[in-house]
Amino acid sequence: MSQNLSTEDLDADHDAEFPNVIEALRTRRSGHNFDPDADLDEETLEELIRDAAIAPSSYNLQPWEFVSVQDEERLDEIVEIAYGQEHIRDAGTAILVVGHTDAKTADRVFDEWVEAGRLDEETAAETKGQTVGMYDDDQTGRDYAIRNASLAAENLMLSAHARGLTATPMIGFDQERIAEFLNLPDDEIPVMLLAIGPSGGAEPDRLPRRPVEEILHKESY
Repeated sequence: MSQNLSTEDLDADHDAEFPNVIEALRTRRSGHNFDPDADLDEETLEELIRDAAIAPSSYNLQPWEFVSVQDEERLDEIVEIAYGQEHIRDAGTAILVVGHTDAKTADRVFDEWVEAGRLDEETAAETKGQTVGMYDDDQTGRDYAIRNASLAAENLMLSAHARGLTATPMIGFDQERIAEFLNLPDDEIPVMLLAIGPSGGAEPDRLPRRPVEEILHKESY
């Protein structure tokens, strides 16, 4: 059975090296209550993206882009594309996390591996070839785009929470329409839409989470 997280569950573990990080993980919420009269400033927006961009990715390819929308008329269009999710407008900022379906950063990234002394030139060239080859399969390229960009999206949400902001992730939107509306290249796909902005106050109690003993499978499923 599912169970609610108690106050004790939300406390940072006593042996945690970074207890504030544990607390942030356990207190982050996907809120819908935004302050429609407060705006997300440019500096904070850039810091959120800076934090998102230090997420891990396959071979450090960093195969993601972020498209922010704050113009009121364009937010109205985003709300329509997202099937009427009005909290996007209240948040005042929508960020689409985009994933690469091609290894378009490979040349630069593997040069950096060599420059950092992590790989010699021969090994880097071989590894780059293997990495690029994995993206040749359309389904694999799409899978990599979603997996890597989702890591960045989670970083973005945690950064927003750490700054006292509210952030809500959404996958309920018309992918083709948003790609066209935001002029995404053909080899990049929309992965996650986030509404981010100053909090408008308290949120409803957290819904139950499945307990560890139900979801943890040891050695085999």
